[in-house]
Amino acid sequence: MSSSHPSAPLASDLPASLKPVFHLPPNNIPTNVILFLPGLGDTAANFSSFARALNLPDALTITLNPPFPLPFPLGPGDQWSEDLQVDATTGPFDPDSPLTRAVGLVAEDVIANVLVGKSKYRPDHIHLIGFGQGGSVAVSVPLHPSLSSLPPLGGVISIGGALPMSATLPSSTAKNRTPVLLLSGSRSPLASADSSPLKRVKLAYEFITYHQWRKSDDSMPRNRDEVLPMMQFWSRRLKSRRGVPDDAVELS
Repeated sequence: MSSSHPSAPLASDLPASLKPVFHLPPNNIPTNVILFLPGLGDTAANFSSFARALNLPDALTITLNPPFPLPFPLGPGDQWSEDLQVDATTGPFDPDSPLTRAVGLVAEDVIANVLVGKSKYRPDHIHLIGFGQGGSVAVSVPLHPSLSSLPPLGGVISIGGALPMSATLPSSTAKNRTPVLLLSGSRSPLASADSSPLKRVKLAYEFITYHQWRKSDDSMPRNRDEVLPMMQFWSRRLKSRRGVPDDAVELS
């Protein structure tokens, strides 16, 4: 297989509702592409500061905006669910609010059609990371039918987000082989080994790493110790072409 570089997508290639924000560290060849998915009520313009702060080498990062506005009077802000539901027993928002349309946008319109189809990225060079509701979208995307004929993606990181009930699980004999890292606080619904959210992810994926932070909540990582599990996960999976001649040919 030729090792020619994939072509970077343009904002105009992606659905306008996702308002993509691109970041590429200077002097880098974007061997990998990482999709950043913000949480409920956040925006791509704000969440993209996280991608810039990480400044990952050999990676083009694309922060996607949740495609649906929060209903009045909950806004301003955006969300990934087409029908946000309120759970009166556990809090204001039901984490199982349906994400079907948003997952389809990311899986089919962004990954299958643009990153793989047009830009010619290899599936195992495509990664996702999401926070909260965005994390639930991230762990749902590799299971979407539009990606079923492709090899596994490079990896998924979810901060506090599990698989919603709207996600279709694969058969027990054919779990998805995309590597998944779940991160949560000690009081998260994911924190117990016997928790149903964690079990649901394990039913869908073959390779899962779960890391529990010392802090209690599922907030964004704030220091080196909290970022370290993410960087270790990526260090094993992000591909690099540093030192590889441009005319090299990869055998696989």
